[in-house]
Amino acid sequence: MPLRFSVIVPTYQRRNLVLALVRSMMRQEFDGDFEVIVVVDGSNDGSSDALRKLGRIEVPFPLTILEQPNQGAANARNRGAAMARGEILLFLDDDMEAHPRLLVEHDRSHREGADVVLGHIPLHPESPSNILSAAVKSWADDRARYLSSPGASLTLHDLLTGQLSLSREIFQRVGGFDTNFTLGGSFGDEDVDFGYRLMLAGYRVVFNPDAISWQNYVVHPCQYLRQWRQVGRADVAFARKHPEQAKTIFALNGANTRINRWVWRPLASVPVIAIPLMAALGWLAVALVERGMQTAALARLFFEVRALEYWTGLREAGGMPRPRPLRVLAYHAIKDLVGAPVVESYGVPPDLFRRQLDALRWAGFQFVSADEFLHFLHSGGGLPRRPLLLTFDDGYADLLDVVLPILKERNIRAVVFAVSGHVGGTNEWDDAIGGPRLQLLDFDGLKQLAQAGVEIGGHSRTHRPLTRVPHEELLEEITGSVEDLEAAGLNRPRLFAYPHGEQDWRVRWAAREAGLKAAFTVIADRTRPGCDPYQVPRIEIMREDSGWKFLWKVIFPTGFPNPGPRGKPPYASRR
Repeated sequence: MPLRFSVIVPTYQRRNLVLALVRSMMRQEFDGDFEVIVVVDGSNDGSSDALRKLGRIEVPFPLTILEQPNQGAANARNRGAAMARGEILLFLDDDMEAHPRLLVEHDRSHREGADVVLGHIPLHPESPSNILSAAVKSWADDRARYLSSPGASLTLHDLLTGQLSLSREIFQRVGGFDTNFTLGGSFGDEDVDFGYRLMLAGYRVVFNPDAISWQNYVVHPCQYLRQWRQVGRADVAFARKHPEQAKTIFALNGANTRINRWVWRPLASVPVIAIPLMAALGWLAVALVERGMQTAALARLFFEVRALEYWTGLREAGGMPRPRPLRVLAYHAIKDLVGAPVVESYGVPPDLFRRQLDALRWAGFQFVSADEFLHFLHSGGGLPRRPLLLTFDDGYADLLDVVLPILKERNIRAVVFAVSGHVGGTNEWDDAIGGPRLQLLDFDGLKQLAQAGVEIGGHSRTHRPLTRVPHEELLEEITGSVEDLEAAGLNRPRLFAYPHGEQDWRVRWAAREAGLKAAFTVIADRTRPGCDPYQVPRIEIMREDSGWKFLWKVIFPTGFPNPGPRGKPPYASRR
């Protein structure tokens, strides 16, 4: 008989709490079969050994302990779900203690037609008595009261995974948790994102007030404030991923209150003031909380410090997204081509490329995705402060084994433009100017990039300068490249880069006819709201762009104008 439930618990440095949770599962009144999977996410407090000992001696159900380096709650939940054997996955936080009828109630809601079940998470009576636990108790009680009332609708802040169940099939269909939200053990919004995607997919989400797990809230006030700074960053990430919910997510955290609009948000934008002020007020508030004070004045002070932490984290992540000028960088080969005839400048050595990316981060640039770029271009969607899109022309083989690991280390998305008629071959178009042959990715390599989150766009079929292509062949060059890539099993390209940057009204017409959403030139400028989607400027990055010169070129792109083809030797606009 298959297992009905797989209970999945991510845990980090909470040995006693997670042991209490597993013991509470031993008191379940559920008649069916279930298992418990605990994912120990980098703990060094003896959690794994204690859980194994408990499993050998006391536990009457299958107990699996998985260990991994600290990768965050989203990753831990996904790993637990991958190992699960039950029909229904029940996610519990490690500070929960299950009511004896927890599984009974989740099972009842699912049998009554729910796709997703949220339970009630009241404060555990043994939680430390302070203003933090009092706030958690008030929030949980208000949430249960509101969601139990007739006609209640869920908000983003109700979509918590502290206690949530759904079928394994639904979990797989929506793609699990987005691990970008909790990379390296960070905190915030992986649950909101997951719940929102469930709602977007049309699944029926039900709140069952009788499905109870008590939360033993033992968060230290310093940790609490750090988490809220991370929540600020996470809210920016959520707003960038779901721009239609940007106003809502910030409003839920008080963006429109007077004190935030006129005090904390402006202060957070001035780090030289905000940082020492947070340190002073935070030290005072934490010290008083630790002494057990529970006055209204202390609560007001502490939660105002929390607000300043939140807005500081939000500023660090690029601020509230809004329409801003965007810079698009154009790279070619990430390879040391020193001494190569004609094309030496177009090869950026990997070490230099790493330094360039790190310099951009240091200067406050925020890398955006192709989705964000298109939403900005066509819908006026917001972007973080100093937004930047990274693109690579031609599709050289170094993208897979050299560039992709560098991007993954920094969690950067990018766009690669492939020449469909030369995929798996070499850059034969450079033969005429005496350039060396360089290996291009094959379709399998392009698919691996796409699976890693890289957007694959078109760069024509043959890399001919399109302004010189006869009119009757233009659609074959542009539409044909799109169809080639789609036929190979890639998503139909949405973006296109003109070979050598050359385009005119005919070429732009052909790009529209191909159904492309945007096409890029190599005219050095910023992309402003309202820009022609088929004349998007890009800043070409070359081997000699290093140090202050590189940053100057990115910050002030029009200071390095690209003259038209007539003002260049034949190879200078070759890309």
